[in-house]
Amino acid sequence: MRFIHTADLHIGAKPDADRAWGPAREDAVRHALERFADICDQEAVDLLLIAGDLFHFPPTEAMLKEADAQFARMKRTKVVLTAGNHDYLRPGCAFSRHAFPENVTLLAGPQLQTVSFPEWGADVSGFSYDGEILRDNPAAGVRPPRNGLRHILLLHGGDPDHAPADVTALKDAGWDYIAMGHVHRPSLNEAGKAAMPGTPEPLSRNETGEHGFYLGEMDAGGLTLAWRRFSRFTYTDLRITITPETTQASLEALLRRRLQTDGSEVCRLILTGRRDPAVRFDSGALLDLGPVSGVTDETLPDYDWDVLAERPEHDLLRRAVRELAPADGDEDPLRQKALYHALDALLASEGGKQEVLR
Repeated sequence: MRFIHTADLHIGAKPDADRAWGPAREDAVRHALERFADICDQEAVDLLLIAGDLFHFPPTEAMLKEADAQFARMKRTKVVLTAGNHDYLRPGCAFSRHAFPENVTLLAGPQLQTVSFPEWGADVSGFSYDGEILRDNPAAGVRPPRNGLRHILLLHGGDPDHAPADVTALKDAGWDYIAMGHVHRPSLNEAGKAAMPGTPEPLSRNETGEHGFYLGEMDAGGLTLAWRRFSRFTYTDLRITITPETTQASLEALLRRRLQTDGSEVCRLILTGRRDPAVRFDSGALLDLGPVSGVTDETLPDYDWDVLAERPEHDLLRRAVRELAPADGDEDPLRQKALYHALDALLASEGGKQEVLR
């Protein structure tokens, strides 16, 4: 049996809605299920597992019909899904009463339910959320039956407010594979028998790195998993080392060369290093250069300690430097931060004079 394990598609989400590339990000999220339908056909996938939060919020009937159109395209693929903490099932909601295509099974109960696939010698168990918080895990302490089948557990959650899980205990209980959802970063643990695919399309600048899904196979020899990249967009933390020679113009020129013009990479800029004390970088101008989600300026002014230390004996700047200046090899960040804050305050009180600093 070949299967795809995904979760947290969050259809309906609008990442970066206030930025120029926002519509393209929304479009990529909206079409994720369509792309999975294509992959299921191309990879001859038997089973598609969706471990919660297919939708970003409890879906409307129109959203469910759009999903049906993609499920119906999966001619050879069965689908098993659960509702997570974002698209949870409310009494009488469209999601809970929707009739999916015959190849789709929604494990809709708040308690553990199971659907069997004897043709593949496997079954899938899982549960759906009925609210945003679920502090009990319906799978905790449950052992799958000894019926000769391989057992897959769909589990959305893992933290104290969302189906807390001891993955080691679940594996030891007899589950052959624990297909998880909820955390938006991919992970693989417990000897390859429990996995979190993360979001197939990243939803915020904090979801950096590759995003994709797991393609698995179960046969008499056991379980194998392969990671596949999926996302059209990537969020990247771009660290740039500043020197005292760096100017606003030279920094902007570097970024114009570095940023991807097609918007497929959205960068969060992190400026580090030493800058000319007279230079203050214009974050707003950097944000306008292209797909830049934010700017964090961690640079420190390149003060000339020797000049400051030779100021008049009772000068406050001299005293601050002599008491707080880092010794050779001293990289204590708290000490450095205290010194720079002190110098900034003292310089501001002097009217911002900086001709002696370099």
